[in-house]
Amino acid sequence: MEKNIIDLHPGLIVGFAVVIFIMLLLDLGIFNKKAHEVTSKEATVWSVIWISLSMVFSGVVYWIFNLDTGGHEVAIEKFTQFQAAYWIEKALSVDNLFVFILVFGFFKVPRHLHHKVLFWGIIGALIFRAIFIFAGVGIINQTYLSEFIKNDSNPFYFTWSFIALASIGLALKYLRDEKVFLILAILFGFFLLAGVNAKFFINVNQLSLPPINFVMTVFGLFLVYAGIKSWGSGDGEDDEDFSETAGAKLVKKFYKVSDNYDGDKFFTIQNGVRMATPLLIVVAVIEFTDVLFAVDSIPAIFAISKDPFILYTSNIFAVLGLRSLYFLLANFIHMFSKLPYGLAIILSFIGVKMLILPWYHISSPISLGIVGSVLLISVLVSIVFPEPTKP
Repeated sequence: MEKNIIDLHPGLIVGFAVVIFIMLLLDLGIFNKKAHEVTSKEATVWSVIWISLSMVFSGVVYWIFNLDTGGHEVAIEKFTQFQAAYWIEKALSVDNLFVFILVFGFFKVPRHLHHKVLFWGIIGALIFRAIFIFAGVGIINQTYLSEFIKNDSNPFYFTWSFIALASIGLALKYLRDEKVFLILAILFGFFLLAGVNAKFFINVNQLSLPPINFVMTVFGLFLVYAGIKSWGSGDGEDDEDFSETAGAKLVKKFYKVSDNYDGDKFFTIQNGVRMATPLLIVVAVIEFTDVLFAVDSIPAIFAISKDPFILYTSNIFAVLGLRSLYFLLANFIHMFSKLPYGLAIILSFIGVKMLILPWYHISSPISLGIVGSVLLISVLVSIVFPEPTKP
């Protein structure tokens, strides 16, 4: 059985948590204790720091596996898994920057408050990404076709039957306007129902099946669709009303919202009434936006590795560097006009990799090479063939 980092060095979990905590404490508690407009120089320094920390950690991953498993091949595979997951998340996160710029513009957020909004948005991302990744790995490990249909445990049968029916029922109730999500959710439910009931109709113990996974198959189909749909996407987002998004509506459901900002406060008192400021609305919108983007990025990294620690650490390092990247690239985002095409290719490639995995495995070094090449080419094409400036 393949060892993971948690088995080899449990203390590394504590070490990772301590490093992240200290860096966040330094970021908000010392260097950015007072709200200010982040300069390009400051953003560059923090970008270099976060990327350097990520690269050093990937070296630690290589060192641990090379030392404890005694194999350079395994160490390289784990190292490239981290690198591929990191750069996939980093690339897909750049797409967030386009939306962040629109959100800040829509709510007319003062530039010196951008850092605080992104900081608290990322704190939420730490929590939600942990839930998505660790729960996702757990579900994937239980939904391989061969083991799934042969499990005759009553709790297993009733649990997955409930999940299947809930998937279908919730999809029919809430996803009628989202046809693709509706189809995928219903398809997933029927896959599960067919799997848990197969033993009643055929002798499942005599079947020899490829390692097909229900969840990975649905994720693969979704990513191929997402890649095709996102090809050259971006038009029309300028007109979106962010005040009507789910995040904004959630805050308005519990609090009255003031018309104006009150410094960097999330709450203010007006006429003796405690009210939320527009800044809290912006944080909620940013948080909700990140959750939506995670629907693409989290399934994509499951195609790279099933080690939750590698997936989570690479994801968090990429997300933590997003704030400094925002301030560094916000004024030059137009120079990456062809990046959405590159991201569409990456999503489609990862989706295809998931779908063919039961029959053919594309190694992590090859995946990393393809992802890196597509990103590099899309950036170079953006620079050589820039978008014409809008009047």
